[in-house]
Amino acid sequence: MGKRKWDRGLDFKQTLQKLLEYKKWVRSSPRMTGLRRISLRNVNILLLALLNGLRISEAIECYYKWLEDPAQEVITVRVAKSRREKYRLCVTEGLDSLDHKLTRQLERPKPNTLQSWSIVKFGFNTHSLRYAFINNMLSQGYDPATVSKIIAHSRLETLLSYIQERRAREALVEEARKALRGLSVEPQA
Repeated sequence: MGKRKWDRGLDFKQTLQKLLEYKKWVRSSPRMTGLRRISLRNVNILLLALLNGLRISEAIECYYKWLEDPAQEVITVRVAKSRREKYRLCVTEGLDSLDHKLTRQLERPKPNTLQSWSIVKFGFNTHSLRYAFINNMLSQGYDPATVSKIIAHSRLETLLSYIQERRAREALVEEARKALRGLSVEPQA
């Protein structure tokens, strides 16, 4: 029961804080260079992925639809892994007119480019954002079926297997800690 390579066990709130602080730092520059604009676009796409549980290609699609019409608060995007025409919602909360003004002329990034940027800049794979979202929703008390619908998993079993694997790992660690808590083994002289 090994840890999946894309699941970095990201804490939703800490990751959100980290991305928002980075966005604030990028926007604080008195001179907005091309690289800062690209960084702003990239962090906004990562924020959409985290806040909506999107795959990175879905987050890119959402961002560029929002750039076409920034008045949209909810955008419909095509589900990336679906063979049939399947869509899901993306909420654009957190994007504003300055984001639009500074990034509207930039080319659409390729998912692999954003993936590499995320790993270099923050140390996590973009798919980890999706699972941080899932774990946050579950910890807020949403049932797995609702979360599965939100993230557009075609099969509830996919989400359940992930949840069960994570919970089993957490239970094993917790039980080992409980068993050892308060016990100390002194070396024999």
